[in-house]
Amino acid sequence: MSDAPVIMSDAPVIELRDIEKSFGGRRVLDGFSLTVAPGAKLSLVGESSCGKSSLLKIIVGLIRPDQGAAKVFGRDLNRISSRELRAVRQRIGMQFQSGALFDSLSVIENLKLARRESARDEAALRRADDREELMELLAAVGLAKAADRAPHALSGGMRKRAALARAIAVNPDLAIFDEPTAGLDPVTSRRIINLIERVSSRSGAAMILATTDVQVARHFSPDLVIMNQGRLWAQGAMDALEAGADLFTKKLLSRLL
Repeated sequence: MSDAPVIMSDAPVIELRDIEKSFGGRRVLDGFSLTVAPGAKLSLVGESSCGKSSLLKIIVGLIRPDQGAAKVFGRDLNRISSRELRAVRQRIGMQFQSGALFDSLSVIENLKLARRESARDEAALRRADDREELMELLAAVGLAKAADRAPHALSGGMRKRAALARAIAVNPDLAIFDEPTAGLDPVTSRRIINLIERVSSRSGAAMILATTDVQVARHFSPDLVIMNQGRLWAQGAMDALEAGADLFTKKLLSRLL
């Protein structure tokens, strides 16, 4: 019997309820709740250290909340086995803020490994090592000439683009991007967001992009989720949020524009 979670097509991809998380006595998530529908695109916006990265790590099961429920594809991450968690992760592509590439492997080998680990059937496993397909993806992020280089030989921006390519390469049902344009020039940033949008329109995956850059957030998705003090502070379209009475949101958006 397959371990892959089975959900109805209209069931939420993510359900977070009253999530709390502390590190060393410092609370980074304080009652955070959010529901993400299949195919939804959300921009998660907030100042540095507001809890965005911790929230994303809870969604992929890398850390557990101290309180609250986190469900992904209908599975409660606090109550599933390691085998079931692996099945959930096979459906997720994540670009970590730090890159998190394996330095012992070349860039293209990092992509191949991710595809093999996420393969859910024999056909996907056979396609995992398709160099031509992966080279097209690396070319799209400007890394075709770096395919056989080790991550430690790349600049920080190149490593970020390689991590983005790896997240997309697994053909996920849920794609998560943690500051995908941080440290990149404006032209490259726009190129990266355009690539994510093309993948989104083709795959139908739900996507969350976490950023401190409101311009990037607005370009990626009309639906913004504002984080403050570990909470979902506000959610909605940019214009509606700017016109609202919430002073924190107004100041955040005006300062980051």
